[in-house]
Amino acid sequence: MNVLRHAARSLRREFSGGDLLTLFAALVLGVAAMTAVGTLVDRVTLALASSAAEVVGGDLGVQARAEPPAEFADEARSRGLAVARLVTFPSVLFHGESSQMATVKGVDGAHPLRGRLRVATDAAGLQAADSGGPPPGEAYADPRVLAGLGVTVGDAIELGSSQVRITRVLLSEPDASGGLMEMAPPLLVHRDDVEAAGLLGPGSRAGYRMMFAGPPEAIQGMREWLQPRLQAGQRLVGVEDAQQGLRNAFDRAGRFLALAALLAVLLASVATALAANRFALRRVDAVAILRCLGARQRDILASLALQLVLLAIPACVLGVGLGMLAQVALVEALGSLVPARLPLPQATPMLAGAGIGLLILLGFGLPPLLRLRGVPPMRVLNRSFAALPATSLLAYLAALAATVALAVYATGDVQLAAWVLGGLAVLALVAATAGASLLWLLGRLQSRLHGPWRLGLAALARRRGLAVVQLVGLSLSLCALLLLAVVGPGLLGQWRERLPPDTPNHFLLNVQRDQAEAVEQALRGMGVADPDLQPFGTGRLVAINGKPPQRTVVDERDDGNDADRPVNFSWRHGFPPANTLLEGRFWSETSDAAEASIEQGWAGRYGIGLGDSLTLQLGEQERTFTVTSIRKADWDSFRVNFFVLLNAGAVGDAPYNLISSFHLPSGRTAALAPVVREFPNVSVLEIDALLERVREVIERVAQAVQLVMGFSLAAGVLVLLAALQATAGERRYDSAVLRTLGARHGQLRGAVLVEFGALGLAAALLAVSAAAVIGVLVSRQLFELALSPPWPALLAGGAIGIVLSLLAGWSGTRAILRTPPMLALRQA
Repeated sequence: MNVLRHAARSLRREFSGGDLLTLFAALVLGVAAMTAVGTLVDRVTLALASSAAEVVGGDLGVQARAEPPAEFADEARSRGLAVARLVTFPSVLFHGESSQMATVKGVDGAHPLRGRLRVATDAAGLQAADSGGPPPGEAYADPRVLAGLGVTVGDAIELGSSQVRITRVLLSEPDASGGLMEMAPPLLVHRDDVEAAGLLGPGSRAGYRMMFAGPPEAIQGMREWLQPRLQAGQRLVGVEDAQQGLRNAFDRAGRFLALAALLAVLLASVATALAANRFALRRVDAVAILRCLGARQRDILASLALQLVLLAIPACVLGVGLGMLAQVALVEALGSLVPARLPLPQATPMLAGAGIGLLILLGFGLPPLLRLRGVPPMRVLNRSFAALPATSLLAYLAALAATVALAVYATGDVQLAAWVLGGLAVLALVAATAGASLLWLLGRLQSRLHGPWRLGLAALARRRGLAVVQLVGLSLSLCALLLLAVVGPGLLGQWRERLPPDTPNHFLLNVQRDQAEAVEQALRGMGVADPDLQPFGTGRLVAINGKPPQRTVVDERDDGNDADRPVNFSWRHGFPPANTLLEGRFWSETSDAAEASIEQGWAGRYGIGLGDSLTLQLGEQERTFTVTSIRKADWDSFRVNFFVLLNAGAVGDAPYNLISSFHLPSGRTAALAPVVREFPNVSVLEIDALLERVREVIERVAQAVQLVMGFSLAAGVLVLLAALQATAGERRYDSAVLRTLGARHGQLRGAVLVEFGALGLAAALLAVSAAAVIGVLVSRQLFELALSPPWPALLAGGAIGIVLSLLAGWSGTRAILRTPPMLALRQA
């Protein structure tokens, strides 16, 4: 027996059959989904790593609230490193009656050390060129500054107590503080102009940075020299800080994509297992005949296994190609979420995608063939058949573990895989247990039923093993489809709803106490319903439980010692909006007890719990507060939130100013100019551009996720078809016997509808419940979204699953009834 020739001929003859076609499609979809997502993640990660130094503007730096000491620069120059100094702070710019909030960046002649500073002499940016920092008296302005002030290149603008002339339009610059979530447009000026403007006095909110660039060995030596000499408030800045906003946005996008890809792989595995099992069952008689003709058992199994391998090669190639095309579409859908200059695709994600295809095939396709080793030659005379060997079960488990491991490696998200796949594994166990229990119960009730009910439920009870497999497959596929079609869009919708049209788009900073009433009246005159001016104090965290504050999780760039470091806080009588109480109780409005409420993230940073004491320096006094509540702040609400909230009745006369966030219709920012002119200390921060950017992120992620979900939904449909056809051969034989005994067509149709209706109903109940639980857990634990189960949509999806099950049974019955009983008995 020529194994290769027999396998090739058999594959060519049987490929158009439903089993191999389903298996082929499942492999293509699984490989395509993992290749697309894995390649995209790999390219973005490589791009961020390779361009990090250019984005930061140097190889290493020291960042602080005060100018780093000159000895740092002297030491760097002695090591052959280039040095640049920067200062960044928010300020309001003026030109005539117009004003614009900007991020002013004072640089010296060495800026930038890494990367390119792109400027243009025209507002359209057509005459672009690389440049160094601006000379004294000149400024490079972001186009938003020009638009906000109504100026053009060559106009002078007010910067503090001096003026600078805009000579270039700033197109792009290296700076880790910018990127995706930059809140105010930048204005680049010389350090000398910043000093002359008088904007760096006491109380200014300036950040200083000293950057270094040079050979890697010298940079590493400088890092080691700096570490023990960093003072309180100083920290190192490296390439890991580059485009943190971009990383955060892509992380959430990546989780949505990974969710769809993981479900696609799981569904492809289930579809492959069901299709391969049916493929093996339909080859039993052929194997028995070959055994009678003298074919060796190992040659028969090798031929069948070789058929699957020959099927997998073009499936993996097609899947990789389809995945690469999908990856290009993903890059286009994500748009500016990904770096502009992505490296070429690497081979690793494509090999991982093909590896997943081979694992799916070998792990879920070969175990059913192991049953064929026990097919005796006497099968041609009787219906004897070996049971599923224990080695097959071990092979299934090993294949599932390897597939999950490779999928996690490709997507890079262990938590997501644990929650989603863990939930589906629990569903599979529950479905198997419930199915076995239900079939046992049906066996007891079967004798009391009549007509189609008795025939349909008897068919389920007679094929208990296959019925349980069908129920598990249907439950998994329906649950995955509900997660994709209902829970996934629900998560995206929840993300969208966190930015309603009236989201605060302006912040008012540095309002003094004696200005509060006038500022509040001015805001109400502009149509702001609730200005909500809140106290904003800056003090010192002196001790936690009488000991110097120490972080429980220490950043590698920090020494973890937070003693005597500034902390921003506020106080109020009532519980703040856009917050959720997690632990403890919030004080009553009439209380004057020294109580504090701590935000969850800040509490975790320092290991603070209920009952702990915080000692804060408020102005000239030290006060100790007891933590009585832990809350979670909704930072995406763009409301004013604080890590530390104090009981207003116990604060006393601590120094503070006021801060507010509010919504103004787009284009109304100019109405705030009189307020800023009357109170020069007040700063206005407009974040309309930021909100639009965040909304764009959400929409682009939604488009990309829908693309990957297409693979997953197609895989889910394959599982449904494979599960519903798993017992087609047995039902054809049973129907032929019943027709021979005189059963009418209506009775057979009714019996099949009862069989598939019972399966569909049980699977729908399990799938809807599991999708609701998994969706809620994943939304809260991984996406930080409070998604409530969308019961109407879930129940509608379950109902559709039942209808599909009934339609499959009805269509299958039509094919069976068209087959003459004698022919069906011969083929069975």
